[in-house]
Amino acid sequence: MRDGTRIAADVYVPAGPGPHPLIVMPGAWWAMPQDSLLNDKKQLAEAGYVVVAYDPRGLRRSGGMVDMAGPLDVRDVSDVISWALAHTPADDRRIGLYGSSYGAAVSLNAAAHDARVTTVAALCPWTDLFAAFVRNGTRAGTIVAYQEATGVLNGRMSPETRQAFGRVSSGKDSAGVRAWARERSPRTFTDALNARGTAVFMAGEWSDPLVPAGQAGRLLDRLTGPKQLWMNPGGHGDSSSREASLLQPEAAVRAHAVRWLARFLLGRPNGADRLPPLMLRPRNAGGLETYPSWAAMEGTASSVRMRAVSGERDPRLVAGLDSAADSGPFPVAGLADSLGLPPTTALPLLAPPLAAVWTSAPRISRWSLRGPSRVRTRVTSSASQGTFVAYLYDVDALGVARLVSHAPYTFTGMRAGTAFDVDVRLPASAWDVAKGHRLALVVDGGDHRYTGVGPLGSTLTFSATDTRLSVSARIG
Repeated sequence: MRDGTRIAADVYVPAGPGPHPLIVMPGAWWAMPQDSLLNDKKQLAEAGYVVVAYDPRGLRRSGGMVDMAGPLDVRDVSDVISWALAHTPADDRRIGLYGSSYGAAVSLNAAAHDARVTTVAALCPWTDLFAAFVRNGTRAGTIVAYQEATGVLNGRMSPETRQAFGRVSSGKDSAGVRAWARERSPRTFTDALNARGTAVFMAGEWSDPLVPAGQAGRLLDRLTGPKQLWMNPGGHGDSSSREASLLQPEAAVRAHAVRWLARFLLGRPNGADRLPPLMLRPRNAGGLETYPSWAAMEGTASSVRMRAVSGERDPRLVAGLDSAADSGPFPVAGLADSLGLPPTTALPLLAPPLAAVWTSAPRISRWSLRGPSRVRTRVTSSASQGTFVAYLYDVDALGVARLVSHAPYTFTGMRAGTAFDVDVRLPASAWDVAKGHRLALVVDGGDHRYTGVGPLGSTLTFSATDTRLSVSARIG
């Protein structure tokens, strides 16, 4: 690279004199997601592309230190392109980027900075890095620790990256973390992608623990060039992994990504660009749904009449105590969800002081939840700060509750003993509620995925009558 850092790459050159379209593939954070693209490299070369697949700086075989999809990573992509144009029969007018996870975020950021890039296929990218690590003021404890540990095992973290992870873990200097994350978030560079008319394909999962469902959808609606997003059941990268080809053959995400590249780099009229901008497979229903935009899928919010299981009595929880409501074991919950096994509990097990529960009446017809849900409630805390987690469940006649969505919420600087209003937005979901099922809103004091701030033993009291739920739904 131009700063002297050595980058390790695998180069695949097709037969024939060229020039050939070029695909650059920045690797993932962890080796396993990138392994799922190994076969694609050879197939792409056989299809007529020059392929340069490399380990990003600081990871695995490459030198330097991890920049977390920042300016150095962006500059590296440009240097790799320049190297390929100088050393291979690559065509400088047909250049695309193809990556998964970390490599997908690098690809989107780099495409916004290098006018030579015309096409991107980004599988499970983050689009807002800060929102991946901090949600409703709550630090993502397990996820941050996992990312940091795998980064240390898999490469060399730069001082700036270590400092940012440390700030997230400690909850200090959120303004500094926001500035660091903004420079590494594709949504920051939307205008540049639009100015160049970059063709962007993205794929995501409904139960991604790193990228809350809705991030990519909001970016999709801001893009003005050729664009598509395909949402599937699963966790981070599950729909594009090797296992997905066996467990979810209908979710041919990688095959479609290759068709997208062929349409814009090889010029093949394969129809990939004629599909609607948003394609999705619901988590618990078959079939592929299509929409003209993310906003069109979300539709209009509908209020759901909820009744507290405690009756008129305001439920009181003890901070720091967990209940049987749970987001599922990280990091395998997403893969289980893609197999039709969402995080599940029994509603009768949930009660104060571990959990507060509100339920709807049984549905008289099927309900298709499409988009985010929102919880509004009134809380009184015995401490000035605290954390709780809101879960939305689909409950059958036997009381078996299957998780639809969830989100944490953290407050600080409140006057102890004084009630205050809370508005919690839950990530988007695509879930069908069967006739006769109920929705249940459950609130408890914590979840293993998040780092709470409430003093152990403090209490949180929720208004039984001032708690509201709204969902984006279609009756069918």
